[in-house]
Amino acid sequence: MSLPKLNSARYSTNIPSTNKQISYRPYLVKEEKILMLALESQDQQQIITAIKDVLKSCIFDKVDVDDFTMFDVEYLFLMLRSKSVGEVISIKIKCEECEVPIDVSIDLNDIVPPKVDKDMVITLSDDIGVTMKYPNIQAIGDIKEEDFTKIAGLTKLILSSIDSIYDADAVYNAKDSTPKELEDFVDTFSTEQFMKVTHFFEDLPVLKHDIEAHCRPCDHTTELELVGLQSFFT
Repeated sequence: MSLPKLNSARYSTNIPSTNKQISYRPYLVKEEKILMLALESQDQQQIITAIKDVLKSCIFDKVDVDDFTMFDVEYLFLMLRSKSVGEVISIKIKCEECEVPIDVSIDLNDIVPPKVDKDMVITLSDDIGVTMKYPNIQAIGDIKEEDFTKIAGLTKLILSSIDSIYDADAVYNAKDSTPKELEDFVDTFSTEQFMKVTHFFEDLPVLKHDIEAHCRPCDHTTELELVGLQSFFT
């Protein structure tokens, strides 16, 4: 005997990096189990993979989640979580003065997408430059956390984030070049040019939210900026 199937509600939001509208459903118990197992592992890569898998299951539109930026994934997951579990989450923060834990409630409807207004064009010489794109979640996941400050890790990040290269005569789309051709191009950078490109990654859009927490024991108000998805579940 076949059992009845429950229909899920349908919601819509925009992908922050592209402003493209997508529709999605709340995650179900089977998907919540995936998230819980990942959270219990406390392994950052496993958590990211679980979140990506849930997004892939819950988004109706044909999109490649691996192409999402980190701030896309973080924002979309919060929107998904708000419709799946509840629009208000509670976190604990320490008072700046007396360090007493304070309970703070956050309405996820108050979270705004990161601003995307960064200059994507980097001039390397008088007639040569690159147009960058925000690194996607797949590229970031392929780099070990400790390698982000090393030349090899930064080079890998640059290679995955070049959208096109231009000179006085033409524009060359990065996807039309082989990985070896792109690597050879980056290897011709001077130290100054290399550092100029790496500066692009220093102030990428991130998920942020300002909160205030009033401590009753000492009457102090702590102001705090939450940055990144993990901050919302502290």
